[in-house]
Amino acid sequence: MRFWNYKSDEFYKIYTNIYDSNFPVEKKKVLLKSLFTGEYCLMRITSISKQCYEEYKKNNFKKVTKFKRVNKRFVRYQFISFSETLDEIIKRKVPMKEFWNVIDENEKTHLITRAEKDKEEYFYMNVPIEGGYFLNKTSGFEYGKKEELYLKYISKQRIRWKKMKLETKNPIVEIED
Repeated sequence: MRFWNYKSDEFYKIYTNIYDSNFPVEKKKVLLKSLFTGEYCLMRITSISKQCYEEYKKNNFKKVTKFKRVNKRFVRYQFISFSETLDEIIKRKVPMKEFWNVIDENEKTHLITRAEKDKEEYFYMNVPIEGGYFLNKTSGFEYGKKEELYLKYISKQRIRWKKMKLETKNPIVEIED
């Protein structure tokens, strides 16, 4: 059985085979993108914005089952694209531990609204990685009973929101109450 935090030796073996192959760099990137499509380790949501949280709260934290306007407003904002991650692991052969560290670090993603992205500023809270919440799928992210219960649980606590300003490549983080 495969778990959400599964980091297979097989992925690394395939990576090394592709790295050592005679394929051009662009072909190697295409192969690695195909290999990782839909894997949980990519576009891992580590934070949720205040507006996204409020949208879920309006719906009593239930999953929006129909593709409504609210779903179109949510964006997974990734600070470093997977293409940049691939550039990093293709330019030199990285050891297995570093391979997964690079992917973990670069694939952190915030769940925000389109309006917040346009405004380039939003409040957010961190989502614990240990829970495996909002996991990546081939298309979109998972939102099920586990995510619903988590958001209900934190709604009963005082949430300490942090402020994010998006500026080019270096986001600025401020802590707010």
